[in-house]
Amino acid sequence: MEEKIDEAFLVKVSSINDLARLASSMAAHLILMPIYRFNKNNKAVYFVQATYKDYYKFYGIPLIYYYESSENISHEKSKYVLIKTDELGEKVEISDKIKPGWIAIPIINIEEIPKFFLS
Repeated sequence: MEEKIDEAFLVKVSSINDLARLASSMAAHLILMPIYRFNKNNKAVYFVQATYKDYYKFYGIPLIYYYESSENISHEKSKYVLIKTDELGEKVEISDKIKPGWIAIPIINIEEIPKFFLS
């Protein structure tokens, strides 16, 4: 009998900073990795999607890195996750506009909860 492989693997991260760091690291490779957002149980859930490229058994299986926020932030005032790293450290902000010198990661709002979050 063939082993069933999941549609996606969910990986919960501890902060929005972790998602920002992951998404911004892809910018160096000219790959846009937006942060998706939907509401579930009065929480905003933010996630990015990646895939295994080198692990033969799970090649192409989506990895979903996500963060659940208890903050109720207006979608109009939170269009981007901004990240800046300098000699003072790492700064991450959610903003309605981009800022010079920051990497701006767009937030894409999803109306329906993706089925891989329903299980």
